[in-house]
Amino acid sequence: SVANSPWMGGKGDLVKMFTDSMKKAGMRAALYLSPWDQHAPSSMSSYAQVFKTQFTELLSNYGTVYETTFDGFNSPGSNGTPATVNWADTFRLGRMLQSNILIWAGPEVVQLATAGNPPAIADLQWIGNENGQASRTTSSLNVNNCAKTGSGTTIGTNDWCPWETNVSSHMPNWFWHPGQSPVSVAQLENLYFQSVGMNSTLLLNIPPDQTGDFDPKDVTALQSFGTWYHSTFQTDVLKSAPATGDSTWATAGFEAAKAVDDDVCTYWAAASGKTTGTLEVTPAAAVTINVISIREPIQMGERVTKYHVEINQNGSWTTPSDTHATKVAGTVIGNRQLWQLNQVTATGVRLVVESARDVPLIAELAAY
Repeated sequence: SVANSPWMGGKGDLVKMFTDSMKKAGMRAALYLSPWDQHAPSSMSSYAQVFKTQFTELLSNYGTVYETTFDGFNSPGSNGTPATVNWADTFRLGRMLQSNILIWAGPEVVQLATAGNPPAIADLQWIGNENGQASRTTSSLNVNNCAKTGSGTTIGTNDWCPWETNVSSHMPNWFWHPGQSPVSVAQLENLYFQSVGMNSTLLLNIPPDQTGDFDPKDVTALQSFGTWYHSTFQTDVLKSAPATGDSTWATAGFEAAKAVDDDVCTYWAAASGKTTGTLEVTPAAAVTINVISIREPIQMGERVTKYHVEINQNGSWTTPSDTHATKVAGTVIGNRQLWQLNQVTATGVRLVVESARDVPLIAELAAY
């Protein structure tokens, strides 16, 4: 432990250094606490108190903690291991200590927590792989890895649980290994599109090396990724262009223009009672498009259940294909869908909502 190390005379507090640095950078701190403990170990009957003490310390001494992570791998009660931790009570303890904390848990922990009496449900869920891969059907209304009973049955029909897509820059390894190069910038770009661009969040692990520093190759790759990101999403060619909807909510403030105003807090709303809709944007001149971005106002939920995008070329409307030869069409929009195109030139872009759970709402229809 730190107390037994020569570092800072055994008085160092690495967690405080981390949380202080996060605050200084204007970032929100989250903490991972491994339920699998090979030192205590987590199989001993008294481990429940050890784990509770650690968790209480982490959520009591470092200011606001926005998220906590419980890995499911070999966690107490999973894979035949002794059930030394009451996961439902652990979730409740976390929310008592930090009222706004988000709890991410692996499916093994989730199943034990939702089997509690009363059950406790996680706030965020694992995508099911460590390859950084979500899918076009990833939906926060699918709570398969977030709220399962002991029989594997999903509980609740109106639960909401966003997905976290995790991957390491040194995949397939999670930790740093001598001589291994990190993923390329091109791979980082793909990871972004297949996670954030598919209605998920991206948890990108950058492992320190044996000295505690980040590998210079990782740092260079991240800097290059930042440059790529800035240049890719710098100019929305549909921003402020004339936009029309085939219907509009009767109250002012929900016009089609709200979908192209570069503000995700405003949105176009179709008319009351509608479950379909068409949003059309016509730039003043032809535009070149590499990426299409679509967003629903996520605070209003996932509404769209089927949609496609059309572009106008030479007066003809067609649905383009992305760089993987897949038509730009799907069943989920959610927080964000990003579609990469082989560069096309268009004089108009149209989003067609074919079906929705309620009145279609679109916060962003953008092209880059």
